[in-house]
Amino acid sequence: MRVDDLRLEQALYIRRRLRLLRTVKVFFLLTVIFGFCIVNVLGNQRFEVTIYQIQSERVQTAFRIALLSDLHNYEFGTDNYELVEEIRQSRPDIILIAGDMVNQDEYDTHVVLELCENLKRIAPIYYTLGNHEGVLMYASGEDGIALDVQLMEIGVPMLYFGCENTIICGNPVTLGVFPYLEAEADTLDMDEVQRFEESSAFRIMISHYPSIFYEKLFDTDAELAVAGHYHGGQIRLPYLGGLYHVDDGFFPRYSGGEYKLGKAMLIVSRGLGGKAGIPRVNNRPELVLIDVVPSGSEGEE
Repeated sequence: MRVDDLRLEQALYIRRRLRLLRTVKVFFLLTVIFGFCIVNVLGNQRFEVTIYQIQSERVQTAFRIALLSDLHNYEFGTDNYELVEEIRQSRPDIILIAGDMVNQDEYDTHVVLELCENLKRIAPIYYTLGNHEGVLMYASGEDGIALDVQLMEIGVPMLYFGCENTIICGNPVTLGVFPYLEAEADTLDMDEVQRFEESSAFRIMISHYPSIFYEKLFDTDAELAVAGHYHGGQIRLPYLGGLYHVDDGFFPRYSGGEYKLGKAMLIVSRGLGGKAGIPRVNNRPELVLIDVVPSGSEGEE
């Protein structure tokens, strides 16, 4: 074999090897991406439980809060059996719902009604509307669904705005409800905020929107604040948190987790569902439990 022919054959062999190597790399990358997507899709069919604990001098007896938000008509098992059973076994003393349990364009409300029907047998429920409830109830014209009336008929109150006083495990508790629909951002009733701050009870601020806490209520005198809405930023990056939400752009503040406000601890649920067609990546659905214990107590897990 001539030297030129040998060189040509070696060159062709090297090219074939490089093409094969590139094909293997692409195949491996696609396999990893596909596997990652499958893991996320399957993982999102089950929720995880996150437990927080806060201490306060305003409570004498420990109690547990279950926080739900952003279900968006999703079901974990038939009639949300898995979600109900997890909450039952967690034994909360109060259940707070921070909105968007429905979808604004779906008039069938049986998912949330059946869920609340089952949950009210576990603990008292306080339901605050989110933007999807607002559109479904008020912005649909004659086709609007009176979800608040439907909830009231099964014994579940919907809180709109202002203060609600209750007793939890012998502790006086004041719920300050601030729904803060974006169109009403400049109409927050500060008299109600002042009335809330003057309460001597353990004070919990509730809003669907996390943004109200850094725009309007950052220094409000309270022990605890809870919210949802951001779905954990939909895609969560290690060490950086949520990637994007249309309300706050990239890397939204308070996208999910525990944050220190001026005087309160803010806990934002990553939500239980999401918008159809937008996947949750590295961001499993979340049920939040909050243990409130007397100062100096270790509480119970």
